[in-house]
Amino acid sequence: MISTDWAVASADGLITRSENGLIVLDLDGDGREETGWVMIYLHLAEEGRMPAGTLVERGARIGHPSCEGGIATGTHVHIARKYNGEWILADGPLPFDLSGWRARAGTRPYQGELVRGDEVVLACPCATRETLISR
Repeated sequence: MISTDWAVASADGLITRSENGLIVLDLDGDGREETGWVMIYLHLAEEGRMPAGTLVERGARIGHPSCEGGIATGTHVHIARKYNGEWILADGPLPFDLSGWRARAGTRPYQGELVRGDEVVLACPCATRETLISR
C-alpha cells in the first residue's frame, strides 16, 4: 500500500540513488556515497519517488511511504545515516536528531523509541495513531 503522505528530505543534498524503494541523499553533494554524510531512506514507492541526480532542499518531498524495497508488513519509512561510508548508530555518540526527535535503541532490533522532550513514541508493528510522527 502507498501512503498519500510524503517523506521529506532531512537536509539539503543530491539524490545519488533512487531505486527499489530506496533513496540515497548525499549531503555534501559530491555524488559519492563513501564521502561525507549520507542519508538513506527505505520503503519509498516508485510512484512519486525523486529520481537520482536531483538536488533537493531540506523539507522537499522525496517520495511516498510504502511497502516497496524489501520485506515490510505495513506502509512506513526507514531512515539511516552513514559518514564516510560507515553506518552511524542512531543511538550512539552522535545522536540522531530529526526536528527534535532523538532515537533511542531498544533491547532488540525494531524495539527502540523516538523521544522529544516528554513525548515518547515506541516502535511498534501495530501502526496506530500513537506511532505516527509527521511534520
